[in-house]
Amino acid sequence: MSRGQDPARLRRRHRDAAAQTTVAELAVALAEGDLSGIRAVLRADSVLIVDSGGRMPESSALVEGRIAASAALAALMTTGTAVVMASINSAPGFVIVRDDRVVAAVSTEARSGLLATVWVVCNPDKLRHWNLSVDG
Repeated sequence: MSRGQDPARLRRRHRDAAAQTTVAELAVALAEGDLSGIRAVLRADSVLIVDSGGRMPESSALVEGRIAASAALAALMTTGTAVVMASINSAPGFVIVRDDRVVAAVSTEARSGLLATVWVVCNPDKLRHWNLSVDG
């Protein structure tokens, strides 16, 4: 069997493409301030994990459930904030940019076509490499 026909490889490729689509749908919903769109891509039992490193007004937190997680995600988007698709730890994700600085990196884990876990890193120490060109 050739590499291109390996069933496990094909399933993995399909799963990765589906995850990328779901992450992109979340990014668009966030950028548009579409709370129902954010909810639509989250599982009912989804978990949002925010790592602020204790240096942001929001403390590091675990937010459980679609409703609470979608509200917390929507709260990240303030005036002048943009969403840019990016590879986060070699997986589909996005960064949130404000005033030409990355203020959060978002990665996810999907199950059954919806997002089960969303990680938001807004710890400035962990985002330093994203802002090297801005910091000089």
